[in-house]
Amino acid sequence: MSPPVRHAVPALLLAAAAAALAVRGVSIAQPLGIDQSLWASAVRGMSRGQHLYVDVWEQRPPGIYWVYLAGFRALGWDPATIAWLDVLASASTALLLFLIGRTLAGSVAGAVAAALYTVLTMPAALYGHGGFLERSVSETFIVVCVSGAAWFAARLHGGYTDGRAVAVGVCAGAAVVFKPNAALYYPAFLLWLLWYGRTPSGSGGVPWMRGLVISICASAVAPLAAVLWLWQHGALAEAKVAVVDFNHFYVAEGFAAGPYARAFSEAVWLRMKTQPLWAAGGVAALAAGWELLRTRTLPPLAGLAVLWGAASVLVIAANGARLFNSYFIQAMPPLALISAWLLTVGVSRSTVRQGLAIATLGLIAVLGWHRGYLPRVYEWARADYAVLTGVLDRTDYLDRFGGYANNRGYSARANAELAAYIRAHTGPDDAIFLFGINGAGVYFAADRLIAHRFLRVNFFVESTFPDPRFRLPAVVDALEARRPRYIIFEQLHSRSPMGAAADHLQEDPTVARLLQHYRRETSIEDFTLYRLHDSTTRRIEDGESQ
Repeated sequence: MSPPVRHAVPALLLAAAAAALAVRGVSIAQPLGIDQSLWASAVRGMSRGQHLYVDVWEQRPPGIYWVYLAGFRALGWDPATIAWLDVLASASTALLLFLIGRTLAGSVAGAVAAALYTVLTMPAALYGHGGFLERSVSETFIVVCVSGAAWFAARLHGGYTDGRAVAVGVCAGAAVVFKPNAALYYPAFLLWLLWYGRTPSGSGGVPWMRGLVISICASAVAPLAAVLWLWQHGALAEAKVAVVDFNHFYVAEGFAAGPYARAFSEAVWLRMKTQPLWAAGGVAALAAGWELLRTRTLPPLAGLAVLWGAASVLVIAANGARLFNSYFIQAMPPLALISAWLLTVGVSRSTVRQGLAIATLGLIAVLGWHRGYLPRVYEWARADYAVLTGVLDRTDYLDRFGGYANNRGYSARANAELAAYIRAHTGPDDAIFLFGINGAGVYFAADRLIAHRFLRVNFFVESTFPDPRFRLPAVVDALEARRPRYIIFEQLHSRSPMGAAADHLQEDPTVARLLQHYRRETSIEDFTLYRLHDSTTRRIEDGESQ
């Protein structure tokens, strides 16, 4: 490859990556997904003096809430901030993949990895409803932290410094504050460093024991900071219940090794049949396996991608029986790296390998065409841009996200109408409570405090978690003492025992006792609103004034 071409190829590939990120930018028009609504509501409460796990309860470690809080404070308390965070995370990951590829195999390999990652992971192409449910989830930011650890490991491979050893540990530890199972990535990078551990110059050798101790100590920085932060806010005990006890219960619930292995393999095979990056990564992984069997070694880039990918499989499995789309986001960076290795470094080995690379590019193109990749991206980008510019009515646009009055549970339009109604009929200091899940963003969108810490009804309805506070009577007792301005019931339209119980909560004798102090005021699609009696309100206000 001539020098002009060698410089032009990375530039063109990076331009394609930048264009893909720009297309993602119009997703700022989209509403919050279900999980994002929960976290945004928790963070809104935190910004108004409530404490995580004590006053607003969710099962994730504090990392996702820190990122959301920082994002909202920097970019504004608007749903668009969540989309911006997602774009920034994707751009950061793409940049790190470029740096990893360039460090280990040259600029072309890095640019290919970055382009594959950004172009082939467009949410609108991979998921339903424009991918709004899979944006800015914990895995989005875990990927950034893990990619940072991988880059510093690649730099450490090129030459040891204490600073690089510290950086590997800090980045790997930062991933843990988003999900504890992300700790599984760190041993994979240490193994890679030990396997490929020599300086290119061959001078001296690397003080691996010193570096290992330094890096391990550095990996504790972010988790210890989280523990200290929770202790300062008096939330350490409740955080232990949420992050350790409840998550252990959640992961083990319904898990059986045989059925899970079948479901997992089917989920991976489905992605390899339908998603271009998974297909390319699968072919590249097979080529890497053959290379390893034949030569007993792999180039550093391929070795890093294989170990990183293997760790991502373990992390996905550690999430438990539920195989949500978001869990598989973590496999995409190593898939991009192993594909970049096949398409660049691998092609120089033989004519057969060159043919395999060409066939892989063809497979990407065929799957992209078959799945309507470009039309899906174009359709959603056009709709997002139309509503941003006022060409498309906002209400019609929101109907795209689950529809309205369709007995399916989630409706972005109904959520928006509920938030507008609550904001218009309450004051800034009024508390409300939702018996629901999909509408939990009302606390964020209406900027009202939650009257009880549980953001989701499934935490205490039909729950078998062995804590008496996670029961409906305990929640009702607390609400009777607090007397929020509005009690809201959401129809989930779920076939599960929990969903059926939640849909009939108004008929429950325990809840009926609470509703004696309320009158039914209105319904908004799947939401039924009860307002505190004016006489009860006056008695509460009189008591507070005394």
